[in-house]
Parts: sequence; C-alpha cells; structure tokens
Amino acid sequence: MKKILNKRLETLSAFINDNEVVLDIGCDHGLLGIYLTLNKNNIKVISSDINKKPLDKAKENINKYGLDNKIEVRFGDGLSVMTDDINTIVISGMGALNIINILKDINKYPNISKLVLSPNNDFKLLRKEICKLGFKIKKEEIVLEKGKYYLISEFIKGKDKVNYFLGKLDLNARIVKLYYNYVYDSNRAILNNLSWFNKLKKISLIKENYMIRKHIIIK
Repeated sequence: MKKILNKRLETLSAFINDNEVVLDIGCDHGLLGIYLTLNKNNIKVISSDINKKPLDKAKENINKYGLDNKIEVRFGDGLSVMTDDINTIVISGMGALNIINILKDINKYPNISKLVLSPNNDFKLLRKEICKLGFKIKKEEIVLEKGKYYLISEFIKGKDKVNYFLGKLDLNARIVKLYYNYVYDSNRAILNNLSWFNKLKKISLIKENYMIRKHIIIK
C-alpha cells in the first residue's frame, strides 16, 4: 500500500502488536488506525478525538479505505470513551502535560496493559509521571522529523528503576547520540544566559549535561 504515515507514526506503529485492542486518543485524521488495521493481524482500533472536525475527516478516510466495519470512531475527551475490551492506548502529537492529564485516572481501567506515548516535549516529565501511575518503560525510540526530535515510549504495567532523563533509549544508537548532543548544546546556550536567580533551573541543566557527558559521546 502507499505510504500514508509520517516517519513518527510509522515508527510508532511498530510498537503495536497483532491481537491488540487499541484506543487511539486524539486520532486526528485517523491514519494511524487505518495503517494498523491494514498491516496487523486480528487487531481492533478505536479512533477517538475531542474535536468534531478531525473526527469527521477520520470517518472520511476510514470510509475511503473501506474499513467502516473494522474501525470504530468515538467522539469524546480522553478516557471518557473507554470500554473494557481495550488493552492498549496510543497518544501521539500532544504536549507531555496534556498526555499526563488524560491518563491521570488510568488505574480505573485495569484492563489497560500497555501505553504507547509520543509527546511533543518534556520527555523526562512524561516518563516520571507515567511511572508514578504504576507503569514502567519497556522500550523507546527517538525519531527526527522535519528538524524536530520526537520520543516514542512503550509503557507496560510494573515498577522499575529508571533514569527519567535517559529513559530506556539505546544510548549507542546514532539518532539518540544526535538527540542528546542537541540537548547538550541547547542546555549550554540556555546556561550562558541564565542568571543564578534561576538557581534550580541552572542546577537542573548542569546535571543533565553532566549525565550526557558521562553516558554519551559528545561530537
């Protein structure tokens, strides 16, 4: 089939397995659900959004691919559209705080065993807060698209000690090294213009750059 996903969503799709029942929260135009339905075995996708306009577009796209009887579309806010058959949640393309807020009551739904999340920012915060909810990071990847780095994380139920800044990324992977070099340079630029009136922020950035120097080869 022709390519219908951007690099970020195509990478994210590899985190979804056969036989899962997936809720795609904030599905936008529904392309991820379409791709998963066409490429995974025995999968069920529920595409949801809080905004009617993208949901109407999702319905149009689903109809175009002849998947009306395979992909369910639900209008609603976050977990309000949950049903007991769902075991996997996907959220992509939102800020970390928004994702955290959506998932704050996730433990009301014990059938959820897996979260696949791709925030636009605050990767460290997302890891920390989702782990507080009783999940642990199974695997992660970094994607570079249109000059911006994106994190994709798979969380499963459980507890594990993890460095929230480094997560479970493969620190030897070239794209991960490029990402942390970018973070290192960005932190240095901020530090050069940050006064000690912002002491906590300054210390935090210094610690991050120390970890990068310790664990990753700087270019």
